[in-house]
Amino acid sequence: MNLYNTYTLGNGLRIIHLPTSSHVVYCGYEINVGSRNEQIQQWGLAHFCEHATFKGTKRRRAWAISNALERVGGDLNAFTNKEDTVFHAAILKEHTPQAIDLLTDMVFHSVYPKNELDKEIDVICDEIESYNDSPAELIYDEFENILFAGHPLGHNILGTTERVRSFRTAHAQHFTQQFYRPENSVFFIYGDVDFKRIVRLLERATSDFMPAKPIIEPALNQPLPPNIPDFIEKNHCYSNKH
Repeated sequence: MNLYNTYTLGNGLRIIHLPTSSHVVYCGYEINVGSRNEQIQQWGLAHFCEHATFKGTKRRRAWAISNALERVGGDLNAFTNKEDTVFHAAILKEHTPQAIDLLTDMVFHSVYPKNELDKEIDVICDEIESYNDSPAELIYDEFENILFAGHPLGHNILGTTERVRSFRTAHAQHFTQQFYRPENSVFFIYGDVDFKRIVRLLERATSDFMPAKPIIEPALNQPLPPNIPDFIEKNHCYSNKH
């Protein structure tokens, strides 16, 4: 039976490790922010920030981020849903330090350069249009938008092309400074790696953050919309597709 290793750094970052015999390591940051955290004028911003986080830091340009793990046979990716944003990597275990350094630099030190964001906006808008042209996918969001009308879960993750084209560097910086923080994040890692070494690597990578306590949100007290059947609300049977 596999047992998890866990540890919390002084800056609030929680670390969880599942040891296995695998020489391939899967790791990344789960950030407690998704589309449910957006204000009406921000719809689509969480997903926009996910894309924008790949576009450069003080230490790395966009091309350096995209090639850093690929050149050693690794993979780097991310996704956004209604509850959280995840940046993850798959690498051979000997490249774990590079992956931790890259992921930490991206997540906590991105600068969101205007020239890169201008290009990425077109990519995101193409994604939105492609999604809108897929009724089999779109129907699930339409259903959730109706079901959760007036609730933070009741809007599309991608946003609209009009809204996305209005986002700028300042929007990404303000949103990520609020949510992309160690105390609001979990670093997860799966593979045949020494846990104490992982803790030391993360301590060094996040040493510029002040001491903090983890942000652990209590259960949301906001009531569900009245059009949700009682048996769903009482039994917590609803789920979202993303």
